[in-house]
Amino acid sequence: MSNKVQSLRHVAASLMACSLITSLLLSFAATLSAQTVNPESVLGDTTMPPPEDLSQTFPYGITGKTPPSLIKINYEGQEAYHKHRINLRIFQGCPQVEISEGGRLWATWFGSNVQAERAPYHRDQFSVISTSADDGKSWKEVFVFDPSALLGGGASDPMLWKDPKDNIRFIGLRNIDFKGKDEFASSVWEFTMLDPEDEHTAWSTPRLLGNKNISVMKPLIFPDGTIMRSMDDFKLVGKPDKVRIRFLKEGVDGKPIFVSEFPVDNDAVYAEQMPIIRKDGSLFTFYRARNGQKFAESFDGGKSWKLGGYYPMQFSINTKCILKTLPSGRVLLVANDVQMKEESGKKIYYYTDENGKECALKKHKTTRTRMTAYLSDDDGKTFTHRMLLCDDGQISYPSVVLSKNGSIYIVYDQGRGVIGQHTIFLSKITEEDILAGKLINGKSFLNNIVSRPSDQGGGRREGDQI
Repeated sequence: MSNKVQSLRHVAASLMACSLITSLLLSFAATLSAQTVNPESVLGDTTMPPPEDLSQTFPYGITGKTPPSLIKINYEGQEAYHKHRINLRIFQGCPQVEISEGGRLWATWFGSNVQAERAPYHRDQFSVISTSADDGKSWKEVFVFDPSALLGGGASDPMLWKDPKDNIRFIGLRNIDFKGKDEFASSVWEFTMLDPEDEHTAWSTPRLLGNKNISVMKPLIFPDGTIMRSMDDFKLVGKPDKVRIRFLKEGVDGKPIFVSEFPVDNDAVYAEQMPIIRKDGSLFTFYRARNGQKFAESFDGGKSWKLGGYYPMQFSINTKCILKTLPSGRVLLVANDVQMKEESGKKIYYYTDENGKECALKKHKTTRTRMTAYLSDDDGKTFTHRMLLCDDGQISYPSVVLSKNGSIYIVYDQGRGVIGQHTIFLSKITEEDILAGKLINGKSFLNNIVSRPSDQGGGRREGDQI
């Protein structure tokens, strides 16, 4: 009898242990998924109506799901006086860059003929797609994303990126004032180039990604071919205690796997987060905040995020920066090398030189200057190598792409609405250049002009109010 009792006690103890382990595993799983939500609850229902639906036949029955299109420009036989020509443009900025397998460069940015950027609907604003077949020496504008024919819609925050199969994709953010009656008043559409070596390539049918901003930062590509897109709900910027900074994880088939969310951070502005995968498999990202860049980490593939506060080195104060892991394992950071402090109630903008001396900015007293390339040898803990790219005025919003031979192409804008400026610059550098702190590669260059309307008879003039 005692043996039976002892046996029963062993069984009971085993059951209790299994129950405890199961409980702990469930608790652990809940912790991992605590910050993930149903993608549809964030992106909206992105399934498209059938082709015969009225909303799919422009100009009839326009809705937020009526697909946009790209407009071909500057082709043989086009009328000389089309409305997107550069000599009408008075404002432009926020560029992105990509490169084809054959070495053709592509760039995109938004612009306007009549005004500066005006959220939330960005009326009279369009996105330009330009290309170069000679390594950035000369450029030709070849397509425009302009939703103005659809109820006065405007474009904002375009993006170019290369997917795991080396296809170049363009993302356009369309904004239409539907008076609050359509959940896709802001909608993100993705087109894929069918022949990126052809300046007037054909494009795929656009795919609706969602109704949040997903077009500022290039997606993170995982080794298994899945991707993670950075998201933000710009309409909630400045509204306290609102969750709005998110990531969308997609499978290799493009289907959403999960949406994860940052904990609320009321210090965050337009987050513009761009994560990297560290050597231990964890994720690390900066995100834009009022007094510099904050950082966050994920140890479960991006399902949950731990906020780390302000990064010890101050840079890119309330403006965009770029993080990218290089083939060497070093981490590239492209950012504004400006720091800020207050003295006697006044803000002082400065940088720290190679000798550790603080140097006040004299000519351009702004956080958006001194575009700089940094390198980290320790997975982003510190950035000990740096090279100044440009300090000629208000410089911001970098985008980076790597070529197959190791060249690093970087675009950024200058003085978006400043008379004589509103320039898109391209620099081509190497890892060795940054390590040396100066150009040492004979094929590297700094600040080639991709686009400057004032060089083409356009641009803002004295007296223009924009």
